[in-house]
Amino acid sequence: MTGPTDLVLLHAPWVILATTSLWLMAATRRITAAIGRNAYSFGNTRRQRLAQVLFRTAVVGGLLAAAAHATGGPGMLFRPIDGQGSGLRLLGIVVALAGQGLTVYAQGHMGRRWRVGVPDIAPDRLVTTGLFEVSRNPTFLGMLAIAAGLAVAVPSPLMIACALAFWLACELQVRDEEGFLEGAFGQAYRDYKHAVRRWI
Repeated sequence: MTGPTDLVLLHAPWVILATTSLWLMAATRRITAAIGRNAYSFGNTRRQRLAQVLFRTAVVGGLLAAAAHATGGPGMLFRPIDGQGSGLRLLGIVVALAGQGLTVYAQGHMGRRWRVGVPDIAPDRLVTTGLFEVSRNPTFLGMLAIAAGLAVAVPSPLMIACALAFWLACELQVRDEEGFLEGAFGQAYRDYKHAVRRWI
């Protein structure tokens, strides 16, 4: 593999995942400083602990899978499944890049209301404008697009397992967040939930 397409297929997956992860960590740190309390706060329930473990495992495993693919790492877990053409794999990278853009834009639109996990204290208001008029979870939707795109771009057993773990973590987390927001905002959230789909 030496051509430009081959280099993109080798390196774009880990670059996309690494830059998105670093950007989200920096954003969470920035919001923590802005609100004066930790914006990263998974609840102390079994489901929240499971979601947190699945998120972390999916990201670390995805980085490992992408890096091993780029460096020709050995083993069946890291080797892409045969039969995937470069066109389909490039499409996966395009989907992952679109997901990255969606994630960054949606998180930025939330501003000071951005949280990771279920916080102890609710934000001062619901975000229901912009992309949030189309989906209740556009940030997660963007992240899921990244996971799905990377699983197509690097269709190794490990990357596919990480994408599935990330999807399961999102499903658990979104339901916990919905319960939290309904408790915090009552009828306003129920009306929003009724008017806007969970995903799209």
